[in-house]
Amino acid sequence: MPEIAYINGTFLPLEEAKVPVEDRGYQFADAVYEVVRTYHGRPFALDEHLARLCHSLAAVQIPLPCPVDQLKTVIGEIIRRAGFAETLVYLQISRGVAKRHRGFPEHQHPTLVLTARELPDTRHLREHGLTVITVPDNRWGRCDIKSVGLLANVLAYHAAHQAGAGDAIFVEADGTVNEATAANVFILRHGELLTPPESYRILSGITRHKILDAARAAGIPALERRVTRADLLAAEEAFLSSTTAEVVPILAVDGHPIPAGPLARRIYEQFLKMFAG
Repeated sequence: MPEIAYINGTFLPLEEAKVPVEDRGYQFADAVYEVVRTYHGRPFALDEHLARLCHSLAAVQIPLPCPVDQLKTVIGEIIRRAGFAETLVYLQISRGVAKRHRGFPEHQHPTLVLTARELPDTRHLREHGLTVITVPDNRWGRCDIKSVGLLANVLAYHAAHQAGAGDAIFVEADGTVNEATAANVFILRHGELLTPPESYRILSGITRHKILDAARAAGIPALERRVTRADLLAAEEAFLSSTTAEVVPILAVDGHPIPAGPLARRIYEQFLKMFAG
C-alpha cells in the first residue's frame, strides 16, 4: 500500500512531497497540526480533531485554507487512496511561504500538508506498559495550541530513552504534573481516576476526553484536577493516553514502581466498546 501526501490541492507519493525552504513552518515552527487515526477504516472523532485544529489556528492567527467540509473530504480521500487497513493521518497548516522575517507576511497563503501512513501496531505498549521519568516543564506557555514547535518534547523524550525509560512527564517547579511528551496522564487514587485539568499547560487530548467518558460509563469516578508528582508516585495505578497508543500502563516513575492493576484494561475495553465499534 502506498504512503500518500497531499500538498495544497495535489495528491502525490509521500517520497515526492516537498515544501519550499522558506515555508514558515520550517523556518519558524509557525504552524499547527493534528493527528487523526482510523478505526475500521473510518476517521476517529474527526469533528473534535478539526475543532481543535480551528482553535489552534485562531490562537496563532493562521487562516483555515479551505472550508472544514472540504478538509473532511480531503482526509477521507487520502485514507481511501492509501488503502491501509488502519491509517494514521498527519495534518499540518503553516502560515505559508514568505521572505524570512518574524513579522506576519502582508498576504497569508497557508500551506496545507497531509500525509497518510499505516497505523503503527502499539499492542505491545498496552500489554506490557512502560516506565517514565519526570522532567522540568520548560515548554512555552500555550501548550493548548497544537504547535509544531516541539523541541522541548523531543529533548525530553530523548532524555527518557537515555535513562532507559519509555517517555517523560513534564512537572512544574511546584510539583504539578502536566502531561507526557505526546500523551495525557491519568492516575488512580482512592478509587478515583484523576487527570490534570484543561489549561494552557496541557494539550487536551481527544482520546483523553473519550477516556473520561469511558471510565464514567464503567462506573469509575473520573475527575479533572491538579495532580502532583507525589500523587503520581503514590498512585494505585497510572497510565498514559494518546491517539496512536490509546491506553498505556505506567510501570514506574523515576525508578519508583507503580502497581500493575486492572483499571487500564477495564477502561480501554469500555473505550473500544463505546468509540471504536
